[in-house]
Amino acid sequence: MKLILNTVLFRFFLVLLFWINFIAVSFSQSFYGEIKDRETNEALPFVNITLNGGRGTISDINGTFTIQSLTNDEIISFSCIGYQKLQIALDTCKNGQSIYMSPQAISLQEISVTPGENPATKIMRQVVDNSSLHNPKNYLPFSCIIYHKMVIEYDLPQNLSDINLPSLIPNASISSDSYLMLFESISEKKHLNQDNEKETVISGRVSGLKDPKLASFPALIQPFSFYNKYINLLEFTYLNPVSKPGLDHYNFSIKDTLINTTGDTLFYISYQPKADKNFHGLNGSFHINGNDFSINTAIANTAINNQGVQLSIKQNYQKDNNSDLWFPLQLESTLHFGESVKNKNSPFPLIGIGKSYVTAINTSPTFEPKEFDNITFEDKSNEKDAPVISNYRYLPLSAKDSLTYHILDSLGKRHYMDAMINTQLAVAKGKLPMGKLQLDLNRLLDYNDFEGFKAGLGIYTSPKLSETFKTGGYIAYGFTDKSYKYGFMGALMPFKNKENQLYFSHKNDVIASGSVTFMDGINKRSAELFGRFMTENMEAVKSNIMGSEFRFLKYFKSGLYYKWADVSPQKVYRFSSSSETDQSFQQNEYGLKLKWQHKETFSDSPLGKISNGSKWPKVWINGTYGETDHQATYQRIDAQVEQTFNYPSAMQTRIRLTGGQLWGTYNNTLLYSALGTYKSFTIFVPHTFATMRVNEFAADQYTACFLSHDIPLFQNKNQSFKPHVEFNTNMAFGQAPRGINSLQKGYYESGIYFRNLMSNLLFRYGFSIHYRYGHYSLSKEIDNWAFKLGLEFGF
Repeated sequence: MKLILNTVLFRFFLVLLFWINFIAVSFSQSFYGEIKDRETNEALPFVNITLNGGRGTISDINGTFTIQSLTNDEIISFSCIGYQKLQIALDTCKNGQSIYMSPQAISLQEISVTPGENPATKIMRQVVDNSSLHNPKNYLPFSCIIYHKMVIEYDLPQNLSDINLPSLIPNASISSDSYLMLFESISEKKHLNQDNEKETVISGRVSGLKDPKLASFPALIQPFSFYNKYINLLEFTYLNPVSKPGLDHYNFSIKDTLINTTGDTLFYISYQPKADKNFHGLNGSFHINGNDFSINTAIANTAINNQGVQLSIKQNYQKDNNSDLWFPLQLESTLHFGESVKNKNSPFPLIGIGKSYVTAINTSPTFEPKEFDNITFEDKSNEKDAPVISNYRYLPLSAKDSLTYHILDSLGKRHYMDAMINTQLAVAKGKLPMGKLQLDLNRLLDYNDFEGFKAGLGIYTSPKLSETFKTGGYIAYGFTDKSYKYGFMGALMPFKNKENQLYFSHKNDVIASGSVTFMDGINKRSAELFGRFMTENMEAVKSNIMGSEFRFLKYFKSGLYYKWADVSPQKVYRFSSSSETDQSFQQNEYGLKLKWQHKETFSDSPLGKISNGSKWPKVWINGTYGETDHQATYQRIDAQVEQTFNYPSAMQTRIRLTGGQLWGTYNNTLLYSALGTYKSFTIFVPHTFATMRVNEFAADQYTACFLSHDIPLFQNKNQSFKPHVEFNTNMAFGQAPRGINSLQKGYYESGIYFRNLMSNLLFRYGFSIHYRYGHYSLSKEIDNWAFKLGLEFGF
């Protein structure tokens, strides 16, 4: 009986399974496919897909989707900003098919102001209020692995066939079967807390290159999440619509509402900068989860910048099952290069498409605090023990990827592309590699008003010879002062942090009168470097220096040094009432230099270590004790503070306070006198006095303030002409010994600087006008004015 019962139950179970399967297939189907642009054939991410009852989903970053629990009579609707709405009956569809949507021209409608708050803005206000809960930066420790991939190709018209390519681009061995460039990298992200995180590129590959140092490029394009007040993209900082000031600077509009597969309501909201607001803005859309007001998807597009480059980013978020925290799952970046890298050999611009996939999310890792320093992004892909990237690929290589590597690796080997790229990177740093040596390009030709044009040669060891020491020297000749200069140096860097070093140097050279040098000197991309062109008075100096530099307590950098020098003044000082040149003297000097910026972090890029900045001020302090051969001693303290204030409107205020005090017995050579950079017409130099003559005043104690306020124009216009108007006011006060032109009654000047009137890949050009007023204004009115050319580095 039991056997018969079991048999009956088994057969009943089989019949039940058959009917369940039949019902599932007939009435509760699943449908999957891919959504594409009908004109470009490109995948469309984050398309709204809704069913009859309001249920639905959205396509992922690759345009693919899956809908569960469908019946044959379902009508599926597809909608996306910029495309015509599409409806398809399920019984006409096949799994895996491509759905094509047609672009639709968008005309901006007149905005009607109605009582009460815009419902889209109300939802976004909730997103902002809850952003701290969903921002990965605020999470407890977590780690993840990110696979980055980017391709570069010509932005070709869709109707162009391979047959036409050779006639249009005769020098390019390309077809639609391969890319121009392919980057891949694997990075490991570790997050301890807001102040301690690091992303390390552990493996990479670049088509045509053996060295993967450029593989980190795709990882640097967009942020890990979309919750910070400002979003850094390319060269600009954009105001995030998901921020309190963003609510006042953007227009929001609800485009659609749907219910996803988990039953949560999704609000599809578009945003764009308000017409009456001038700021670095974005336009795009969000899918907002109505349950916890988290971002499910984000799309952001920048306006065209000065070089004609436009960036579009997309982010897709997913809730982690173990922690209920939202993490970005897929990231995409599209770079439209426009006319910036177009040349006469190709009528087509370039386009870069990058995708990143976040995997292996661990929300309970164990970290040691010593694993985190002030380097937040580090590239270790070129180390000898770096893993092979094929072990980590999120997606297998396509036939087009494989062909790209095959073609470009062969071309790269034949045309020495590694050597070419390494040379370009070195040149960008001012060096020309010569095997295990490198030529200092900055020594080849220089100019200042004292030496005139100066030709020279500097050769130093390169990291190829050793990463723990460097040595080298230079020789130069000034055609106006008609004298040779030379010097040599050596440094030991046996520490993991290469900023920590021991060094010595010997020089027989000239130095600018009255100048002060702080830790790390002038930023190599700052227009302050042009100040040396205006130097009129210099001292001949023979010197021996030995010292050390090192970081401590994460955000401090310090230096200790000892210097012996034989100083010979060469000219009468303009600031002195004496008509005789000061006497030569010897000095022994001991010094301490400090630099501090709280929470300053750095990224390790192919161009070297680049500061990510900090909202805190930068502070420099020098302390010096000296003795001269005339049985005299002196002491001096120098300090400088610099702070930048950023506003949601993209305006920027910069303040620099600098000052110093010298006491004891000293020569006029040691007085502070390098504040002015006036010439009848020359280059504008920030943080100097544009109307003050060179060495016009001197002081043994002084304070100077440099204040500027920058207003960018046309920031949300799709045009390359985007000038800035900068207002400057500078002032200085100082005391000086008898017989010295002092600043006791205060020196004042104000002006306006029209920045970025023209630009190219290397420089930005402008024009400035400044006026001198107050007690030290000059009797001849025209002499109080300074007209200068603005020249800034474009990178």
